[in-house]
Amino acid sequence: MAETGPTIWMDLTTSLRARGGQTNGTLRVERSFARELQQLPGAQLRFCRYDATRRRFESVDATAVADALTTSAKTSAPSAHRGPGASDARADRLGRRIERAVRLSVRGAIQRLHEAVRGGDTAAHFPEAQPGDVLLLAGENWSGRTDFGVLARLRTERGLKIAAVCQDLIPVTHPQFFETGDFVAQYRRYVEFLAQHTDLVIAISRATADELKKAAQAHGGMRGRIAVVELGSDVASAAEPQPPQTQSPLQAGQFVISVSTIQSRKNFDLLYRLWHRFAQEDRSGIPRLVVVGQRGFGSDELLAAIAQDASIKDRFTILHRTSDAELTWLYRNCAYTLYPSYVEGWGLPVSESLAYGKLCLASNTSSLPEAGAGLALHFGPDDDDAWHTAIIDLAANPQKLTEAETRIRATYRQRSWRQAGLELAGYLDALLARKTVID
Repeated sequence: MAETGPTIWMDLTTSLRARGGQTNGTLRVERSFARELQQLPGAQLRFCRYDATRRRFESVDATAVADALTTSAKTSAPSAHRGPGASDARADRLGRRIERAVRLSVRGAIQRLHEAVRGGDTAAHFPEAQPGDVLLLAGENWSGRTDFGVLARLRTERGLKIAAVCQDLIPVTHPQFFETGDFVAQYRRYVEFLAQHTDLVIAISRATADELKKAAQAHGGMRGRIAVVELGSDVASAAEPQPPQTQSPLQAGQFVISVSTIQSRKNFDLLYRLWHRFAQEDRSGIPRLVVVGQRGFGSDELLAAIAQDASIKDRFTILHRTSDAELTWLYRNCAYTLYPSYVEGWGLPVSESLAYGKLCLASNTSSLPEAGAGLALHFGPDDDDAWHTAIIDLAANPQKLTEAETRIRATYRQRSWRQAGLELAGYLDALLARKTVID
């Protein structure tokens, strides 16, 4: 990266807000890019966070950065397929909605007070930044906590250059998988912001870049550049791999994993139907399924059904939180992985599986064949029979799994987060060198 000149500010708001042990795809992307940029020699890099109440970006000290970029070492709690019922989960969600509504109301009142005091001073939105600096957004900037108006003013009036990592456009292309119309509307505003007020958008796949170009047409096309930087597939872990705590120990090679937030879009319903069907058929040799992911939107009824289904008690395990060391152990010791998602921006669990030399059974939609690199097995996300047949076939013919692993290890080119970080740094350097124009 550039040795002199303006500063690259990376927004770490998402990582700084994350609860202990929390992880998801967006967090992993933000943290991984931050770690790699931080290690590059001569980088003019600083970190910041957005204070939604005061509507301003503020620098973050080294201690807070280190804490934010360190995934919690907290190990998984012992768990099987049991969990809270759907009614309990709905009550919890209602409570969170009420709490959020009150918090937003209070925040709005405080924001209006700050605006009255600040007046029209754009510099007050980011006092430490200077014209020509780059602000990199790689987290949940669509969530509503970041003010697109503030970002637009920083760019047009303050002379900052805005770069953003775009992981997907799924709320726009597949709104049925999201809880409220308000969120979808907010995401559409985010796409409008990407089209009109960014200098650089980093898409994580060619499929995502193509979707962004299409969506931007409604806003007059992209004002800035779109570049594609594929994600790394190495799981960072400072600790030795260790097995997660489960009610019955996991045996190497005797289980399969599916890694993702548990939400309707990820199609865990298909996996539940399959393992319930295997139980009803009393099939032997079918590996135990381990789902690794936090509870997400649309999962309440599914998790309640799993919790109440005694037939899969010894066949189906859910781990809501795992450390990096545990996730590494799971990848290394599973028989293979499954990822039946309906739609993705990339499909990080697919490429991670291949990086560990493990076969992945994945859907055949969106960017998933791109992530599968010709080495995964792909099926329609609603084709239960195809998945059923493939799983039985692998159980009955273990040599096919061995052959697939041999092919993966011989031909798959693992992409590291270091490579992804270097590519991102190159695009940011080019943006730094570009002449600053204040509209």
